[in-house]
Amino acid sequence: MQNDLQNELYEKYPKLFENRHKPVTESCMAFGVECGDGWYVILSNLCQEIAQHEKNISDQQKHFPEETGDYWPVRFDQIKEKFGGLRVYYTGGDEFVRGLVSMADAISYSVCEACGEKGKPNENGWISTLCDNCRNSNKTA
Repeated sequence: MQNDLQNELYEKYPKLFENRHKPVTESCMAFGVECGDGWYVILSNLCQEIAQHEKNISDQQKHFPEETGDYWPVRFDQIKEKFGGLRVYYTGGDEFVRGLVSMADAISYSVCEACGEKGKPNENGWISTLCDNCRNSNKTA
């Protein structure tokens, strides 16, 4: 992903991307977001939903501390493309966050990693999810 798009996510969601400041021996997030720009909207929406969920939990804990369990905030450990799909590795969260991450992964198989248009994984060779235009122009994410 281009640096300016990564930086936009880092600035808007600094807590989620806190591990990017750790050494590579502690978190692969130090490598940055390792996927094409076409999945930026998927990642941006994922971050927005996680941040809102965590705000809701925080608000609930303020008003009803006896009804809320322990919740560990989400911190991304690695974001990359693998086998044509988006992979988001993280710590913290709950079942809701796991569902959001699973949904983002599933959606990535229908979105071109390079340009963000409708895409699909190829059937042989190195698996990548691209639209026909990007695949035919040998464009890679």
